Amino acid sequence: MKFKRSSFLIKMIVLILVVYATITLVSLQSQIQQKRQQADELAATIAETQQENQRLEEALDQIDTDEGVAEIARQKLGLVEDGEIVFQDVGN
Repeated sequence: MKFKRSSFLIKMIVLILVVYATITLVSLQSQIQQKRQQADELAATIAETQQENQRLEEALDQIDTDEGVAEIARQKLGLVEDGEIVFQDVGN
């Protein structure tokens, strides 16, 4: 009788441990999936940021040329070169 009782107790303990391990495993797999999704989103953000940095570096390289300086002077400051005629639309 004592052997049956201890055998039943051991089976219950093993069952509880198996259930606990299964629940923990499912929970951890869910967390792993979420972290993978976050990693994918961060990788996409990094790629976009690198492209933007590349575009900005190219813009900076263009600014360092004489043509780049002249273009900024025209757009931002409204300057014109000698002999250049500027037309303004006053209809708006």
